[in-house]
Amino acid sequence: METNETQVTEFVLTGLTDRPGLQVPLFLVFLVIYLITVVGNLGLIALIWKDPHLHTPMYLFLSSLAMADACTSSSVTPKMLINILSKNHKISLVEKQSIN
Repeated sequence: METNETQVTEFVLTGLTDRPGLQVPLFLVFLVIYLITVVGNLGLIALIWKDPHLHTPMYLFLSSLAMADACTSSSVTPKMLINILSKNHKISLVEKQSIN
């Protein structure tokens, strides 16, 4: 009895659209959303860090959430933006494992 020993080495990432006319506007929309997210979260962290009145557990927890959001956005969104503009929509298994 033969077994299937196929190994997956890459994944195909499907984009939001395959229409070339919509790729640049989608890239710009997601880039603006990403920049607003990062700037807003880092601004919130800076504000809490600078004002001593905001050094309470609630605001320290909010700054931790803002940092987690900024880090998560910065790990996922750039790959998505590259994928929108590139012709190659593949991600290797090695690259996927290094992201996790």
